Amino acid sequence: MGEAMNVNFLRGVPADEALVPVAQELAKAYPAVLSEQSGKLIQYQSPGVSDFLGFHALKQTLGKRFGAPGDPLKQVVCTNGGMETISFLFKSFPRGSKIATDALTYDRVLMDIERLGQEAVGIPMSDAGADLDALEKAVASGTVEVFYQIGYHHNPLGLTVTRENLMAAAEICARHNVLHLVDIAYYELRYDGRKNLPMDLGKYPDTSCIAGSFTKTLSPGAKCGFGIFPEEVVQRLTPVISNSRLNPNYPTQAAINHLIQSGFYDRHLENLIALYQPRMAAANAALAAHLPDSTAPALTGGFFMGIWLKGIEDQEAFTNAVAAKGVKIAAGHVFAPGMAEKYGKERDGVFYRLTFPALTAEENEAGIKGISDVYRQC
Repeated sequence: MGEAMNVNFLRGVPADEALVPVAQELAKAYPAVLSEQSGKLIQYQSPGVSDFLGFHALKQTLGKRFGAPGDPLKQVVCTNGGMETISFLFKSFPRGSKIATDALTYDRVLMDIERLGQEAVGIPMSDAGADLDALEKAVASGTVEVFYQIGYHHNPLGLTVTRENLMAAAEICARHNVLHLVDIAYYELRYDGRKNLPMDLGKYPDTSCIAGSFTKTLSPGAKCGFGIFPEEVVQRLTPVISNSRLNPNYPTQAAINHLIQSGFYDRHLENLIALYQPRMAAANAALAAHLPDSTAPALTGGFFMGIWLKGIEDQEAFTNAVAAKGVKIAAGHVFAPGMAEKYGKERDGVFYRLTFPALTAEENEAGIKGISDVYRQC
């Protein structure tokens, strides 16, 4: 098989070099906000400064940035990460509730649904996002509480979910009084020279929700996420949140607000786009050159690419053979428990998720070629 490589496609982490300027700015931001707010940032909730749902100034900043249709102090929830935002919403529904998701979706969401004793209802995917006819049928049953949809740059599929698909799904959910929660973790990370259009939360204000995170745009370690919800949903979430933790990380929220207000955050996004664009381009080119028979959408942003490889009967054996080549890849069953076999039959193959931003262009190309070398021997 030749000389072994060491290419890890498993974890969707930011590039190490992307974190250096963030660390430098945070080193200045934390003292600045602690000096400005004094002990209020390290206290329990402080009237006019913070509450169970977050640091007020950041809530107002996020409400303006992402289009909260009402009062941000009543609609924005700041959390210790995007997954915590999603989990709080799911926790507000009783055991046995049905949560619709993309048929292949973020594995941590599926794990959370199972842990909470709820039922995941998989909505098949089109090239634009959710299969709208299937969504209509699922929510029309009257048993689905919320549809969790990953917007813009999909994890794990890698396809570009269009705004048109997101808004059409929002209309269907609104018509059936089902909450529509769009995960926008990768909304600001598009690398093909275009800009994603934001969700219009005001068009269906009673059911439209978004969950976001600064994990991929700033830092996983800083742990800050957010959600924008209708006011009555926030009222239902408040006791869930207060019973889960007394308060979030106010100093980090204040520091991130500082980075946004200073202009650093938007400059940093432009630098990330410049850093990740050639890595994405290398991944797209390598897939076309080395795995032309695979089914994979062309990447436009985000962190992940999903590939279907035809004719592999033993996924574990193939995964191990690729690992022996020095390339680590994530098998698809974790993204669709109970649905992997069904979709494998439809695609006549198996699914793998690869991640590209933390790898150089050369590593992306070499890793995909390594997968291809093993695949051609099957």
